[in-house]
Amino acid sequence: MNRTPDQIPEAWSAAASDYNAFSRQVTLPFAEDAARLVPITAGTRIIDVAAGTGNFSFAAAERGATVLATDFASGMVDLLRATAEQRGLGDRVHAEVMDGQHLEVPDSSFDVAASIFGVLFFPDQNRGLREMHRVLVPGGRAVVSTWAAPPRGEMSAILGNAMSKAMPNAPAPTGPPPWAALGDATAFRQRMLDAGFVEVHVVELRHVWVFENLDSFTGMITRAAPPAVAMFGRMTDEQRSTFVGAVKDDFRARQGDGPYALTHEAMIAVGRK
Repeated sequence: MNRTPDQIPEAWSAAASDYNAFSRQVTLPFAEDAARLVPITAGTRIIDVAAGTGNFSFAAAERGATVLATDFASGMVDLLRATAEQRGLGDRVHAEVMDGQHLEVPDSSFDVAASIFGVLFFPDQNRGLREMHRVLVPGGRAVVSTWAAPPRGEMSAILGNAMSKAMPNAPAPTGPPPWAALGDATAFRQRMLDAGFVEVHVVELRHVWVFENLDSFTGMITRAAPPAVAMFGRMTDEQRSTFVGAVKDDFRARQGDGPYALTHEAMIAVGRK
């Protein structure tokens, strides 16, 4: 089976440092929201699935939890471990390379299972949700986040417009990206129920990223995740220049000389085993 760039662990490892900088602006606020939506106190046992560079893991550890952070990309895990030590949380946050669709932990091992913008990239999203259910103790909680599907995502619209200008003859997408399958609140809730969770509710949230430098922004978004790296790698120098110019023009046309604001929309589902 052909894998998309976001399903290749080596690609995420290569992007780990840039993704970390990007995630502090984009995913961190949602991770902190997620940590407030489930009960976390001193000694709460948590597994963070597809943890990336650890935004949720650290939010939970700072509340006193002990966290097993897992990711299939070794580069993400290495960076997460180093950050845990730097932040003085090495005794609460332990990180291991692990596929979220096949968690190598016993049944009923954790009080909380989280996946913050992780399960949405799994080839088998349902398997990932069932694994989270399996590893929870009876009564344990799961908290899972996903992006709102296009056309709601402002960044998707901006990048799609820039892509059409840079590569006007490229084939049009045949459908929504695979990650968007969780992007409807009603369907998201049903997927959680189908995985065995009860008392499932979905919270829809928005956060804004404010920045001043368009050069820094365009540099970051082309390196921060494997799909962007792969897309940019396929372009000619002229196409790259057109793409970056179109992104900058979009912001300047709507927001002048800044500061610039970019809104991100996401959903967080919470369920009990």
